[in-house]
Amino acid sequence: MPSYREMKRLLPLVAAALLLAVPSLASAADEGEKVYQETCTACHDAKTRPLDKIRMTRNEWKDAVERMEGNGANLPSGKKLDALLDWLERTHGPQGAPPADKK
Repeated sequence: MPSYREMKRLLPLVAAALLLAVPSLASAADEGEKVYQETCTACHDAKTRPLDKIRMTRNEWKDAVERMEGNGANLPSGKKLDALLDWLERTHGPQGAPPADKK
C-alpha cells in the first residue's frame, strides 16, 4: 500500500486524469439528447406531441421508436440509436426525472 506521502504526490495526477475524462462522459450523455433534437423534434416538441408526461421502459421506448420509423421517421441506428434510447430511458423512463411543473 502506498504511503501517505506517495498518495499525496499522486493526487494531482489522479485529479487531472478525472478532469480529462469528465468532458468525454458529458458528451456521451449529451449524444442521446442531440440525436433526439436532430430526429424527433420535427414532430415532438414542447407544443406538438410533447414527451413531458410519458414514462416508459427502454424496451417500450424501443418499440415506440420502431413505430415512429413505420410512420416515416428517419431514425438512427447503431450507437446513435443506443444513445437515443439511453437518453429516453434516463429522462423519460419509469425512474427518469419528473416533468417540470408548468404554472
